Amino acid sequence: MVAAAWCGTADESHSTMKRKLQIIVGTNEEFVLGYDVTHKEDRRVSLHQIFADHSHNGSVRQVAVGGKILASGAADEMIRVFNLATRTEVGIIMEHQGTISSLSFHGATHLFSAAEDGNICIYKQGKWQCEKTLRGHRGGVVDLAVHPSGKMALSIGRDNTLRTWNLIKGRKAYITKLKGAADSVHWSPKGMQYLIVKGSCVDIYEVATGHVEHSIDFKEHISALTFVTDDIIAVGGEGKNICLYDIATKIEMGQWTAHASRVKCLCTLPGIAAEELWLVSASSDGIIKVWSLELLSLCSEPKLLGEVNTTCRIICMDVYLPPYTPALDTDPAGLDEFASSEEEKEIKEEEEDEGKDKEEEEEDRKQQYEEIKKKAEFNLKLERKKHKSSQGLSSKTKKIKFK
Repeated sequence: MVAAAWCGTADESHSTMKRKLQIIVGTNEEFVLGYDVTHKEDRRVSLHQIFADHSHNGSVRQVAVGGKILASGAADEMIRVFNLATRTEVGIIMEHQGTISSLSFHGATHLFSAAEDGNICIYKQGKWQCEKTLRGHRGGVVDLAVHPSGKMALSIGRDNTLRTWNLIKGRKAYITKLKGAADSVHWSPKGMQYLIVKGSCVDIYEVATGHVEHSIDFKEHISALTFVTDDIIAVGGEGKNICLYDIATKIEMGQWTAHASRVKCLCTLPGIAAEELWLVSASSDGIIKVWSLELLSLCSEPKLLGEVNTTCRIICMDVYLPPYTPALDTDPAGLDEFASSEEEKEIKEEEEDEGKDKEEEEEDRKQQYEEIKKKAEFNLKLERKKHKSSQGLSSKTKKIKFK
């Protein structure tokens, strides 16, 4: 028996039982699909499709969820932004000139994107305008990973380099030459380590040294990796199996046959019980599965809770777990009070955003006014100077004439 602590809140009140889990996938058929996870009495789950969006004109390569916002990036070089709560499109980003290769949110403030054009773009949520473009890779960016602190990021490119970016100053900090092509880069939940996937191998780096501490060869090409805890990773690939590996002890904890084809995507989230973790897996043949992992006994084989066939070729996946909402009193008055307070909160947030926009507009107006004022004063001085010189010339002429 191996004890492990989930990297996040394992409180039952924050479990998926209290919240509506949604699984979002991007497909080769240009669709973004959303599935609702419904709990059954036998602790199993059923998955039902709740939306299918066909806004992209190319295969959907990346999906990322930040709060209630979903971003999707495709081979059509576009990023589309949706509100999952209202299921409406709230923005379109056309900043890149290449296939979108990476999308990720940091908290509820910023969206990061990378593409085959070699650029990394940073956007502020709400405005969806590029605030900063990071350039440096000679060729496309393969993957991007933002540190949990949001202060730095790692990117790998087709130029076989690993670049460290200082996000506070908005510039590159280090460049490291890699031995061979890399497929993906991942931060550990605490940000003390990072992993680089190269074919069938995973190289584990310590932030303190910046060197490879050790490498793991899984013998088959890796196409999916996620952290289960800060020390345990789940890995999937060509072999159709999912493997749990402890990077601290360098021990494989076990593996099981999860799919009939290549494991394409993996995501983790808290389960129903405090000692439970859910692992969501998706395969290239379109199957999504939800597994239950016992945190106190990760060596035991996970239990399959539910699955669905999307009938599409899945390329990418993320999960949406709405914020925990306390149970409400059945008293309608209490419900109304809660609803009105939530509405007031949303209205207040909107007013604050509008206030910020107005302040920025007012600042722009002030700057424009100052510039116009300076020009007017300068022109006025010129006019006065001309007028004064013409007056002097006129008076001299008159004096000569009167003589």
